[in-house]
Amino acid sequence: MTGQAGGAAGGDQVRRAATDVDATWLTAVLHDRGLLARDGRVVGVSATPVGTGQMADTVRFALAYEPDGAGPASVVGKFASEDEQSLNTGRMMRAYEVEVRFYAEVAPRVHARMARLLFAALDPAESWFTLLLEDLDDATQGDEIEGCDATVAAAALSQLAALHAPCWEDPALAASGWIDRASPEGDEFTAALVTGLFPGFLERYGDGLGSEHRALLEAFVPRLRSWLSRPRGPRTLVHADFRLDNLLFTPDRPEPAVVDFQTVNWGSGAYDLAYFVGGSLEPEVRRAAGDDLVAGYHGALVARGVRDYPLEALRTDFRREAFGGVLMAIGASMVVKQTERGDRMFLTNVRRHAQQALDLDALALLDD
Repeated sequence: MTGQAGGAAGGDQVRRAATDVDATWLTAVLHDRGLLARDGRVVGVSATPVGTGQMADTVRFALAYEPDGAGPASVVGKFASEDEQSLNTGRMMRAYEVEVRFYAEVAPRVHARMARLLFAALDPAESWFTLLLEDLDDATQGDEIEGCDATVAAAALSQLAALHAPCWEDPALAASGWIDRASPEGDEFTAALVTGLFPGFLERYGDGLGSEHRALLEAFVPRLRSWLSRPRGPRTLVHADFRLDNLLFTPDRPEPAVVDFQTVNWGSGAYDLAYFVGGSLEPEVRRAAGDDLVAGYHGALVARGVRDYPLEALRTDFRREAFGGVLMAIGASMVVKQTERGDRMFLTNVRRHAQQALDLDALALLDD
């Protein structure tokens, strides 16, 4: 009756929103997962929004039981966004389908730390979905705006390597149409979409940009089609939104848990690497620690069995992929619901990513 790790339930099992979740359904799910005592049942459910996601709604369900303490104190549910713009974007990007299928089909094989899947269901016709996950209730969400130091970044990149290495150049994953969604037509659509959104982006955020950052964006957008067809290094399953807001830190372990797999696709591991380093570190921290962080990620890949990918090749790919965060900041900011924190985050991101591209002289590499 419930979706399991390795498979997802169909549309008839989808709970479209937190208001559709009740004690009877949660009792069945937790019994199915072996997380509820045989004679136990959920008798009370209290929902509280959590997280800062902009394309889906995440809710913590605090649970009461008979007998008391028969199961976990809380679980986390994830649903399609109630915001119409974000909902339409999630459907257009297949984000809801992608996240459900990741948890159900791929998560069991990767080694990155993440919350345990309890239930997954997808309505393929209309892209409504339900995810129920273990609640890491003692965790603190990373803060993209605040950024992090080199020690936290190194711990995060250890988990990035644990996500990438088990999927490295895997032909079965490469052949999965829901993972490898790239196509020349898709690249043309992306280029046209972002080019069309760019004037609105400048109108909204331009006053907060330095002249050098604005000049870089204005130079990059006309080259976007060229960048989308760029040479890429070895392929793997990439998170494609690997940043501090999508990491949960717990007091007992240095390595964070990774969340939000709505954007996973098939691409260069250096994309995630450049995206995290460029967006999650202030420029002075990145300049001091960036080379060591890239080398540390490379060493973690090698330790997990990745071969025939020299460090210097990774550094070249890292430089080329520096525009990934620039593209995401322009595109994503204009197709999800606008919030005060979201505006601060996107502006912070585009400044940091643009500065990384300038520091690496990435535009010259693109021109070459």
